[in-house]
Amino acid sequence: MKRKYRNIHVPLRLERFFDKLNFTGLIVGSLFYCLSFLPSLMPRPWLYQGVISGVSLASGYGIGVLASMLIRWFFQAEFPRRIKRIAWYIIIFSAPLLMTLYTILGTTWQNDVARLVGQNTAENHHSFRIVFIAVLFALALLYTGRLVRIFNSYIIRKIDTILPKRVSILLSAILLFAIGSWIFSGVFVANFVSASNRVYSTKNTTSPPGVTKPESTFRSGGPESLVPWETLGYQGKAFVGRGPTQDQLKEFSSSPVKQPIRVYSGVLSAPDAKQRAKLAVSELIRTKAFERKVLVLATATGTGWLEPQSTDSIEYMYGGDTAIVAQQYSYLPSWISFLVDKENATEAGQELFNAVYSEWSKLPRETRPKLVAYGLSLGSFGGQSAYSGAQDVLLSTDGAIFIGTPSSTLLWKNISNQRTADSPQWQPTYEDGKSVRFASNTAEIESTNPVLNNPHILYLQHANDPVVWFSYDLLLHKPDWLAEKRGTGVSPSMRWYPIVTFLQVAVDQFFGTTVPVGQGHNYSNIMVSAWASVVQPPDWNQEKIIALQAIIDSYKLE
Repeated sequence: MKRKYRNIHVPLRLERFFDKLNFTGLIVGSLFYCLSFLPSLMPRPWLYQGVISGVSLASGYGIGVLASMLIRWFFQAEFPRRIKRIAWYIIIFSAPLLMTLYTILGTTWQNDVARLVGQNTAENHHSFRIVFIAVLFALALLYTGRLVRIFNSYIIRKIDTILPKRVSILLSAILLFAIGSWIFSGVFVANFVSASNRVYSTKNTTSPPGVTKPESTFRSGGPESLVPWETLGYQGKAFVGRGPTQDQLKEFSSSPVKQPIRVYSGVLSAPDAKQRAKLAVSELIRTKAFERKVLVLATATGTGWLEPQSTDSIEYMYGGDTAIVAQQYSYLPSWISFLVDKENATEAGQELFNAVYSEWSKLPRETRPKLVAYGLSLGSFGGQSAYSGAQDVLLSTDGAIFIGTPSSTLLWKNISNQRTADSPQWQPTYEDGKSVRFASNTAEIESTNPVLNNPHILYLQHANDPVVWFSYDLLLHKPDWLAEKRGTGVSPSMRWYPIVTFLQVAVDQFFGTTVPVGQGHNYSNIMVSAWASVVQPPDWNQEKIIALQAIIDSYKLE
């Protein structure tokens, strides 16, 4: 039934505008808009806040429209005209005031989050820009929804000529869902991936500034290497072309040192993950990596990147008597790889472990190197896929370091879900805490309560790392880490709301590495303590940890 506003004293154009809107949709949409300004894990720039607010407004409006339709369909009744008129007065004048208030308060909340992560507070939240972007996105989504609604009505009318009304509505809904799934999982995703591949494949064939082909036989791509330099990819070249020199190692160690071994196979080095893993093992054999003291089984991030602060730490620690092996499975940024390359990350982690372990396990126990698993972010996801459980890790390696693990990682999820009842999700205690430890700072890594077994698994994760805590479950379910006592760096004002919190944490991931070290997705300030805890190098002490960490801290954050 079309609404009449004859007694509402508003201009005719405004009357016609509101005549096209849904009352319940406006209420829920306005509420979602306001909630979008509440704090989350990372401080948000105005542009991203505008996008979140616009999508929240449109989502809330859609939910409100659906709720309104269901209520009317169920009760088959309308409110009296007088009540409707009063309700419209309230929403027309109160909603803009409330939305303006929350837009202004958003500055205060963002400043609070910035202080929690050690950033300078934002001087200007750009309220007008946020509103503009929010309205732009909301209108775009709103009119897209209306086009879908028009199309849906057309389909219903066509089907209605041969089938009952209720059947035509059901069939129309099924058809729209099928078309939407085909567009987003087929056409849209295919074009998005194709465009991303075109952009990033070009960069993958280039070399990082200042990086040249290695002259050492201990590096893939160098003399006698089985892996051609041109096939290593951008990040592979960066990995084998950089790292501490022997002079730098001598200066720190003051004892005999070796040239560290770095083995890498790129996506262009072999046709598939299994062949790349075999090639990497051949490189390990060629360089006599199995004669070193430590062999690090590293799983790279989506682009093939390995964090220098992590890889260099273990090489300094052992005076270069180390070997690090990795393979590339993608050249897309991790957030894209997470969407479209998760299977490749899993396959790469499994194949590399199987190939290396097969060779390593044949060696005498007393002479073979310590085998340590390592992975950061999507590399942690891929690396953990090689193991069926915590005991499998402990039985097949000499320890593991997994950093900033995405919540969709099966091994991490199982361990977290099996934590003791008195431990929070952001820092769980698994079984007796002697074989698996979760830590966010040096004190927690080096804690002797309880005394860690050797080998053990060390998970590094911050309570405010959005990469760790993002999950599709956030759409409709409140997570434990927001239901329990808040972890360090998480705003006490942060609350869970359906859809809104999902959007906030999803966007937070883009800024997880823009905050100071020790916050978000940055862990380089505790890497020396982490390696020392897991590999337990001989003659190592707190003084050396501090000295080496000072070197690592001097690196520019990549």
